[in-house]
Amino acid sequence: MRCLIVDDEPPAQIILERYISQTNGLELAGKCSNAIEAMALLKKEPVELMFLDIQMPELNGLQFLKYLGLQAPKVILTTAYDSYALSAFDLDVIDYLVKPISYERFLRAVVKAMRTASPHEEALKTPLKSSQYIFLRADRKLYKVKLEDIVFIEGLSNYLKVHLHKDMLVIRETMTRMEEILPPESFVRVHKSYILNIAHIQYVERNVVATVCGPVPIGDAYSQDFFNRIGHQ
Repeated sequence: MRCLIVDDEPPAQIILERYISQTNGLELAGKCSNAIEAMALLKKEPVELMFLDIQMPELNGLQFLKYLGLQAPKVILTTAYDSYALSAFDLDVIDYLVKPISYERFLRAVVKAMRTASPHEEALKTPLKSSQYIFLRADRKLYKVKLEDIVFIEGLSNYLKVHLHKDMLVIRETMTRMEEILPPESFVRVHKSYILNIAHIQYVERNVVATVCGPVPIGDAYSQDFFNRIGHQ
C-alpha cells in the first residue's frame, strides 16, 4: 500500500516514515509539508493511504479532505488535538491518531486501513454477469446499480462518470478496473475514456455511437474490436 505523509512538523514526518519503513505492506510514496505540495504529488503518484495532519498553514487537513472529495485516498488523520474527531469521521477517515503516536497505535490503524474495503470494492472483486448489479459509491452513499441500466462509462481524470438510463453517478475508480469487472459479453471499451454497454447502442455513424445518454466516440485503437463485437466489418 503506497503511503503519503502530509505534516508540517519534521519530527512527526520522521516518526511516520520510520513506522512505514518497518511495516510490511507499506511503501512511502512521498512526504509533504502542506496541502499544496500534497495536491501536486497526488496528481503524479498513485497513493492508497494518506497520513494527514490537521493543523497546517493555509489549508488544514479537514479543509484539504473536503477539497479532494471523491479523489481522496484512504486517510488516517494525525493530530495533537482530539477535538476534531467528530468532524473527521464525518469525512469517512479510516482512523484518528493523536500525537505522540506509538507504533502499536499506528499499526492498529494501518491494519484497519488494509482490512477496510468499501462494499462497492468488495462487489468489484469478481466479474459480474449481465443479470446482476454492482454497488457504486457516490456522494458518500452506496448506490445499487443494475448493470443493464449502465449506458456508458466516461473517464475524467481521477474519477468516472457512470451514465445511467435516467441518472448519472460520479465515482472514484479507474477505467482499467471497470473494464476488468464488467461482463465482456455486454460491455466494450470503445475509447481510452469510454466503456459502452452494447445493449444501449441506438445507431453508429462513422466514429460515433448514439445512445440515449448522448454520443460516445470510437477511438481509432478500439475501432476494429468494436465493429467485430457488433458483427460488422
